[in-house]
Amino acid sequence: MGLIKTLQRKMISFKNLLSKDLELKKKNIIITGANSGIGLALVKALNINNNILAFVNKDKSNIANIEDEEIKVINWDFSNIEPNKKNTDTIIEFKPNIIINSAASFGSENQKFFDIDIKQFNSIFNINVFSALSIIQDSLKGKKLEQIINISSEMGSINLNKEGDYYYYRTSKTLLNSITKNLSIDLKQRNISTYCIHPGSVKTKLNSGGLISPKIAAQKIINLCAENNSKFNGKFIDINKNILEW
Repeated sequence: MGLIKTLQRKMISFKNLLSKDLELKKKNIIITGANSGIGLALVKALNINNNILAFVNKDKSNIANIEDEEIKVINWDFSNIEPNKKNTDTIIEFKPNIIINSAASFGSENQKFFDIDIKQFNSIFNINVFSALSIIQDSLKGKKLEQIINISSEMGSINLNKEGDYYYYRTSKTLLNSITKNLSIDLKQRNISTYCIHPGSVKTKLNSGGLISPKIAAQKIINLCAENNSKFNGKFIDINKNILEW
């Protein structure tokens, strides 16, 4: 199995060498989950030519290692998210053009129905869903928003669910998908493109056996943002532009 994954990773890397990388410039971009995984990779790739407002839980050590005074960092515990006027004011004054919500928690390994803990359920929903919703609400007040990208997972697809279990993670991503679809309709007249991205099997703390590096996943997401194709509004897509079933 290890050899197969190694070959798959090499094949993915080779294919990406042949693809054209697009750029975003002079944008005000909010990135959540910014201290690790895809979020950190996005910060590293985007901070040179853009203004970044990065949200982290507690630890910001990885962002601190990026030598760029333009990165604004907000510590916000999404597991128990509550209204915060200071953060709201910062978001409004930042006037974001793009939001990339990549903060996520998988939850405990045991997520079988009879072992569900409601307190943990609420915590996961706060991190995976309600934090994104709160940031979007505040960002709209800045009146410069162009795109909302919510990093989801095919595990949140109802149609693709053939295995069950994983109640915390699956249902939180399903709700995120539903909210994204609703927003795409409500915000269409404002010319704000809103969609979900399934990044694939990315090697992160959530998925140590992932096939794709966060750097590759981040660049693919940037390509989609730079392209800003209106046909993706209200869609659930993967990083290769394939439309997935809700």
